[in-house]
Parts: sequence; structure tokens; C-alpha cells
Amino acid sequence: MSRRLLTTIVAIVIAVIVVIGIIGYAVTGLAYAQTRVGNADKTLGTVISHQNNIDSSFSDLSAKFKSLSSSGTFDPLQERDLFQQFVANETASAATYDRDDASLASARASLGEQQWLTFLARANLDHEATRIDHARKALAIAKTAATGYVQVGRFFAALYDSELDFQAFSTQIATADFGAANTTLGTMKTHVDKGLQLSTAPSLPAELHTLMGDFETLVSDFSKLLAAAAANDDTAVVNAENSVQADASKLTTYKIDDIMAKIAAYYRPLYDQVSSELARAA
Repeated sequence: MSRRLLTTIVAIVIAVIVVIGIIGYAVTGLAYAQTRVGNADKTLGTVISHQNNIDSSFSDLSAKFKSLSSSGTFDPLQERDLFQQFVANETASAATYDRDDASLASARASLGEQQWLTFLARANLDHEATRIDHARKALAIAKTAATGYVQVGRFFAALYDSELDFQAFSTQIATADFGAANTTLGTMKTHVDKGLQLSTAPSLPAELHTLMGDFETLVSDFSKLLAAAAANDDTAVVNAENSVQADASKLTTYKIDDIMAKIAAYYRPLYDQVSSELARAA
């Protein structure tokens, strides 16, 4: 075999080996990238499914609130229980957002692994990473809303606890059960103080803080009424009763439905952003 022929054969063999190596690199890299993209897709699907379930639960609670509001019968116990359920749901939702975000962060990090091997599939991996970024942004906004809703729910639970105390106190005063009334008044003050503290949440309209201030005045005047009754001071009793009636009348001027509409308007842009980001992720 001539030296020239031998050189040609060696060159061909080397070329074949190089071509096979390039093909193997490409196939292996694309397969590896496709696996990473597939895993990321599964994670995204799970996150979107969780979000749909949370939205459904939120819609169910909203329907219950509307049904209760339109019934024409005010029941602070039912209102309080619904808001407590609302707090529990939104707290659980926030925890779900944290877990889902951790899953997405892990999936995104996996897309950047073995970059020397996935060079040819970089465009697909970058596209998947962008989808994950949109999903994570949606989760961050949703968690902000959920955290705010927890504050809203806790406030209204405290408000309706105060309403329940007010009903019990009124019954006890009417039956001259002043010992029980005094105990209830202490409980009502605790609930009103809690509501006053919670009323400064960013999403709550300013009139709710004013409302709780007026409620505190009512509690104070109730205390004066009890003290006057205990002292058998008829003049002080009449003055305290007049103050209590004025306080109660003032509290009836607040339109809770209008306030709830303002709260919904506050959160609507956030949920619009969540929907937009999830649409881009999907």
C-alpha cells in the first residue's frame, strides 16, 4: 500500500470518527436538553394546576360572601366564620406559592446545566427558562395578593367578632345582667383593639380605621354606662345612654358593601397581572 493511499485512508477514518462524534454530541445534547425541557414543562403544568385550584376555591368563597350579603339578613357569626375560612385558605395559598416557586427555581436551574453539551439546543432551553420566569413572576404577585388578603380577612374577622360581642352585650344590658355585660365588654374591647391595629393594612380603605376608632368610642361609652349604673347615678346613665345611641347611629353610616368594592378594586390589577404572566408561561 502506497504512503499516499494510507494517508488517505487514515484521513477518511478520522473524518468518519469526527462526524460520528459530532452526530453523537448533537443527539446526546438534544436528548439531554429535551429531558430538561420536559421536566420543566411538568413543573409548569403542576404550578398552573395549583393556581387553577386556588382560583376555584377563591371563587367559591366569593360566591358565599355575595350570597350572604344579598340575603337581607345580617349574621355576624356567619360573616366571621367565612372570613376565618378565607384567612385559612389564603394562608395555605401563600404556602403553595412558596413551594411552587422553589420547584420552578430548581427546574430553571436545571436548564442551565451541562451547557457544553446543550449548545445546539440553547434556544429551546432559553425559551423554557423565559416561560418559567413568567410563572415565577405570577407566583410572586399572587403571594403578595394572598398575604394582603390574609390581613383583610383577619380584620373583618375581628370586626365581626366585635359585632357578636355587641349583640351579646346588648342582650345582657337589656336583662340587667351587668356582671356578664362587664365581662363581654372586656372581650369586645380586645376585638376592637385588634381590628384597629389591623385596619391599617395597605389594601383597606381609610374609613375602616375611622370605623374602628368609632367602635372604640362606643366601647368607652358602654364602660361609662356600666359605671353609672353601678353607682346608681341616673343623670350619668342618661348621658351615657345618649352617647351610646349616638355612637351606634354613627356606626350604621358605614357602607360595608362599598368598602368591599374598594378592596376588590385594589386587588383587581394584581390578579390581572397574574393572569397575564400565567398566560405567557403557558
